[in-house]
Amino acid sequence: MDEEKLIEQLNKGEIKLHEVEDIVNDSGAATEIRRKYLEKKYGMKLEHVSKSSIDFADSINRNIENPVGTIQVPLGCAGEVKINGVNANGLYPILLATTEGRLVAGMSRGINVFNAAGGVNTTIIKDGITRSLILRTKGAKDAVKLIRWVESEEGFNFLSEAFSKSTKHGKLKEIKCYTPGRDVFLRFKAFTGAAMGMNMVTIAAEAAVEELIDKIKEFGIDAVLISESGNMCTDKKPAYINILEGRGVSLIADALIPREVVEREFRVTPEAVAELNKTKNLQGSALAGSHGFNAHVANVLAAMYIAHGQDVAQIVEGAQAMTDVAVVDGDMYVSLFLPSVEVGTFGGGTKRETQQEVLRLLGLYGENDTEGITRLTFAEIVAAACLVSEINLLAIQSAKELAKSHYKLRRG
Repeated sequence: MDEEKLIEQLNKGEIKLHEVEDIVNDSGAATEIRRKYLEKKYGMKLEHVSKSSIDFADSINRNIENPVGTIQVPLGCAGEVKINGVNANGLYPILLATTEGRLVAGMSRGINVFNAAGGVNTTIIKDGITRSLILRTKGAKDAVKLIRWVESEEGFNFLSEAFSKSTKHGKLKEIKCYTPGRDVFLRFKAFTGAAMGMNMVTIAAEAAVEELIDKIKEFGIDAVLISESGNMCTDKKPAYINILEGRGVSLIADALIPREVVEREFRVTPEAVAELNKTKNLQGSALAGSHGFNAHVANVLAAMYIAHGQDVAQIVEGAQAMTDVAVVDGDMYVSLFLPSVEVGTFGGGTKRETQQEVLRLLGLYGENDTEGITRLTFAEIVAAACLVSEINLLAIQSAKELAKSHYKLRRG
């Protein structure tokens, strides 16, 4: 059909944006038609939005609906940070997609300091993505009876087998149950290979619960599935259950920086940085009722998630992190606890062209990784980068250089 005719029909509301795909049977052409429709309707040429290397035929439904083009974000390299971790060992380039001036520069300075101190140590505490579902029973007695069976060895084995029927790579690790009355919240936690795994776990958990509903009729319990997401996961919302129980990869990054390195490179004392961390990140955050006791972990998470094809909304949980700084025998011990780093190296946004290139640059595109090593390695890199940037910012603020740094960019 004629392009102008389709644009006219869109403008009149005779066809919908998503219907263009089926009419022209070409995702690239459909993208261009939708964009031109917007340009004509609003009198604005989307010149830069039109420039793209994305295969829209592949990204439709996987990543986007009704595409009209792309939004570009500058990508910077802060240098290579040395990591001494469980899976991450060696030098890794830190690439940040951001529009915030000085973020890359600050990271670069921090990397120099940590490398001079021997690098960042990373330790994984636990791993598993979660999804909670809600079952409604007739009353509290049935709810408790259901929970006792689910948490029994027989119940877990039943659900684990049912869960595995819907996924090749996912493996159920645990189920925790909660109830306020007749409703039962089942919090599934699973290993997901190289994928971040939210969709994988949602599909498998729902299938397992459907089998559970039939099974518990043997015990005289009737239940119905109320929701496949009960907000106890907890996905993309600040929640203390993620701090206490973890979601995705829970890990710690730490390092001991010699006093002479701190004073030479940061131009402050370890005592000054430790005092600011206590007052700002601990006392200030507590007074504000914050779920995150850190300076700006969300900054680094957002920049790394965009660059590496992650679900950017999950910086909400990821930023619930805790920074610690202490003076140990005159030197500066620093650590960052990240209970909820939800990342993947395969699936979702990692397949998009630029993000896949960045992951391949790291050697971490997880196409054939069934053990999840690339995902865990990437989580350690993220944690190391967050710690480096945290301490650099605290040092800048301790030296009262933050305003000066931003004034150079004429921000404000």
